[in-house]
Amino acid sequence: MNWRQWSEQEWKAELSKLYQRLPIPLINKLAALMLVVLMAWYASRLTWLFAPASSAASTSTLAASNATAKGGVNIDQLINAHLFGKFQEQAKTPVVQPSSADAPKTNLNLRLTGVVSTSKEHPEKAAAVIENNGVELAYSVDEQIEGSPAVLKQVLDDRVIIGVNGRMETLMLDGLEYQRLSEANAPIEEGQLQEFVPDAAAQIEAVGPEPAPDIRREVMDQPQKLFDYINISPRNRNGQMYGYALTPKREPEVFNRFGLKPNDVAIEINGVRLNDMQAAYGVIAELREAAQATIKVERDGEIRDIVINLSQ
Repeated sequence: MNWRQWSEQEWKAELSKLYQRLPIPLINKLAALMLVVLMAWYASRLTWLFAPASSAASTSTLAASNATAKGGVNIDQLINAHLFGKFQEQAKTPVVQPSSADAPKTNLNLRLTGVVSTSKEHPEKAAAVIENNGVELAYSVDEQIEGSPAVLKQVLDDRVIIGVNGRMETLMLDGLEYQRLSEANAPIEEGQLQEFVPDAAAQIEAVGPEPAPDIRREVMDQPQKLFDYINISPRNRNGQMYGYALTPKREPEVFNRFGLKPNDVAIEINGVRLNDMQAAYGVIAELREAAQATIKVERDGEIRDIVINLSQ
């Protein structure tokens, strides 16, 4: 009979006969023997894996003992050896602040008509009067000039520094020629400055009426508000600035209340000449605490003292 034609039952019957003929006890013994051999082989593998580590540890301990016996380990030498490299702190890149020392002249169509500087301790309280497109407004530091990309950054004696797209530029007082700040602050050589001494006989004492209390408080609290009432422009004589021309701006009656007349040229405040702008602005800052201010003006060729009562 051909085994390829066997049915499933015939296959099962034949396999059952073969299984009964197998020596089961012998097979069990062989399987147990193979299991013992495999376990012994794995045990030997584990032994060889741990044996080198133990040997190395013993060797290291022995070397350390010998070194200790010879005087100990020099810790400083190990530290100075920089076995893992030497730490180097990365130098911080300094932040470069925009410099106003030699800021170039701005090309913007702006006109600086007045400045109010303050003490060095409070530069943020300074202000400037800037005209743009025929509109004249007072600006504080860090305030953007209306209708312009420029931001007022610094107020100096004869100029302001404006920031335009991250670039520092200079806007000079109307009527003054641009020069670098380092050159402008150069010491004046002897004989270079001609002192202006008014004729004592020409001085006429004039006492101005007391300004309205609300106006005084407004100007004292915010000095830049002065430019809401008075327009100033520098005046030169023999190539040197000697004062500021004063003209009424808003509410001419306020201008008159100060005892001023259009085109008066202020040349001195409380004894400080206005051609020394650093000192002059220091006096302006001190007017907040002053009881009165004496402004020496040139009017129609004569020198007059305008005394303004600043008391409450």
